[in-house]
Amino acid sequence: MKLFLGLLESASPHQTRIFGEVDGKFLDLKLAYAAYLAQNPDSTNVYGLASYYFPQSITAFLERGEPARKALVEVVSFACMNKAGILRGPAGEKALYDPSEIRLQPPIRYPEKSFVIGFADKARMETPPKSDLPTGYYKLPQTFVTGGAPILWPIFSKEVDADACLALVIGKAGRRVAPEKAWDHVAGVTLLIDITARDINQREGATANNLLGKNFPSSTALGPAVLLTESRNEIENLVIELFVDGRARQRFTLRECVFSVEQIIARWSMLGIKPGDFIAIGASMVLQGQRLQQPVALTVGSTMRCASSEIGELTHSVLPGKGARA
Repeated sequence: MKLFLGLLESASPHQTRIFGEVDGKFLDLKLAYAAYLAQNPDSTNVYGLASYYFPQSITAFLERGEPARKALVEVVSFACMNKAGILRGPAGEKALYDPSEIRLQPPIRYPEKSFVIGFADKARMETPPKSDLPTGYYKLPQTFVTGGAPILWPIFSKEVDADACLALVIGKAGRRVAPEKAWDHVAGVTLLIDITARDINQREGATANNLLGKNFPSSTALGPAVLLTESRNEIENLVIELFVDGRARQRFTLRECVFSVEQIIARWSMLGIKPGDFIAIGASMVLQGQRLQQPVALTVGSTMRCASSEIGELTHSVLPGKGARA
């Protein structure tokens, strides 16, 4: 099941809702679940219960744990059995929307921890690193955009590139997670494009820093949905592709990465992980021959599409930032 976070056209930024996808349309899961509960004439406070299980963020949904997942199964089954096209809330509220009626948001908006696994540029230019310690860097929430939003070329950079990533969304809290328990903490996945001001990143590398070159407005494309699945096999077999100007430039699965999910979660859970956190793994963690796959250089005017048939796609155009030296 895919979960989307969106706003109605008339809604203010804090009035986000969780949507499911049914026959190409978006189903308001809170209202649909309220309608499901209202079938029972003895039910009370159906809106309150629906708001609890389907709150205003996917992070909060994940924090509700297994009861919320059970509610999701119930409401999806209910929608399928009752022709979602005519399904409405208990008081007749509209519950199904055309995609054009919803402004999608990054599915995870304010994670406590949001990492991308990566290597220093020096390590990338040498033989594949032998280390069993996956390094990483933060992607800050204020840099997040979702599909359709422009990627703005940063005014301080002359060299920008992109790396397609699969982000593991955490569904269960933990600290110092043992490798054999790592998958117990993964709720699902979403797509991420890591945009880097490479010239700035290389200068920062002299001090082992990856902040400004990785975190500028629109430098993290995220979405379009969180694919919830408990199947390790399904996640490891997802094919992620990046197209730039219509040409396929990157392709990978998690099975091909130099670090395993077990290694990554065991390492980074030392900081503590919580529902809604994510750890992204990119195409640049995959070998091409004897070297790591490279991020893809961009120019002003470039178009990008990061796609997975199971998750969806992110599409973006690269536009000049005000005063950008492109």
